[in-house]
Amino acid sequence: MTAFAWLIEAPGPRYLGTREIGHRPEFHWFAEADKATRFFSKAQADGVAMAVRALNPDLWGFALTLGEAWPREHGFIDPALLEHDEEECR
Repeated sequence: MTAFAWLIEAPGPRYLGTREIGHRPEFHWFAEADKATRFFSKAQADGVAMAVRALNPDLWGFALTLGEAWPREHGFIDPALLEHDEEECR
């Protein structure tokens, strides 16, 4: 089964997520979509992007040179679908 979610994607591409450094959570741009914070709707992702940008403008320092970050819908394949028996492949 494939699941769909909205992510905040920056040029590169990079995906907005959170990480913890020294017991302090912070926003971070990840190269891997699997580490991104997932949203149920485009409106939800867009609202969070605007709020995070207002609270932490340095996180958006790339916008002037590389372009803006936008909500993007991504599909995630269930890992169980990728597993197969070697006999099935022959």
